[in-house]
Amino acid sequence: MCFSIPLKVKKVEGSIALLEGGKTVRLGKELKVKEGDYLRVTGNVAVGKLSKIEGQKIRRLIKSLNK
Repeated sequence: MCFSIPLKVKKVEGSIALLEGGKTVRLGKELKVKEGDYLRVTGNVAVGKLSKIEGQKIRRLIKSLNK
């Protein structure tokens, strides 16, 4: 089972996305990503895209588990 924290896209340059926190990831050809989107990341590869609502919801849930 994989666990990934949604990360917000700050900038897209070709097949590379710069995410919050300075992390960069490779984008697959099938992912259409723009600034402000949320990505599921495993290692240095984006494995999926989430809506802004889904990304924020998952982050709030994870944050609530740390209390």
